[in-house]
Amino acid sequence: MNLKDIIKSRYSVRSFTKKNVDIEIIKEILQISKCAPSGGNIQPWKVYVVTGNAKEKLIERALSNYDNGVQEKIEYEIYPNPLDEEYRKRRSECAKDMYAALSIEQDDIESRLTQIRENFKFFGAPVGMIITIDKAFAVNGWGHVGMFIQNICLSAIDNDMGTCLQESWSIYPETVKDVLNIPDNEVVWCGIALGYPNLEHPINNYRTSRESIDKFVTFIK
Repeated sequence: MNLKDIIKSRYSVRSFTKKNVDIEIIKEILQISKCAPSGGNIQPWKVYVVTGNAKEKLIERALSNYDNGVQEKIEYEIYPNPLDEEYRKRRSECAKDMYAALSIEQDDIESRLTQIRENFKFFGAPVGMIITIDKAFAVNGWGHVGMFIQNICLSAIDNDMGTCLQESWSIYPETVKDVLNIPDNEVVWCGIALGYPNLEHPINNYRTSRESIDKFVTFIK
């Protein structure tokens, strides 16, 4: 598969098989991903790869938080508040399409909450990653980490795997830091579920739409 096809084939995998991922493949993905652009060669990213007992402990704590309505002090706002109509519409359409793929009706709140809960199980993926950045960095540094994360997603596809970027882990920074011994000077940015996609699950059969470039590109001569 060429690079163009890899980029176009990327999607958020939300159901994985139980097939284990070789640690050497994980290392290879990260070795490639570290080649991401980074102004001044700062490389401000940190990665915590969780498998086995560590992953299960993190999942157990996060699910306990979710089931008991625990709220922790978040370290950054995921979305602007309020969210402009243009962006809110796209987010709503994304959720609508996902629940439609799962045959979950709009008023079936229990089923929707159950699906959200899957975030904190890494959607059944054998590998979880927590991505952090030092609190000292402003938005420019966050951009560096974003390019690094994109490399992880594309490198995973090149190894017949898939990923789901999970901003949901950012709502439990205290729990994540406690379980994984992450220093307090780091911001828990997101999680990444990594593994082999379960292609038989309907949630992996829907795709989000993308705007025409006419909507976001201005050509200036």
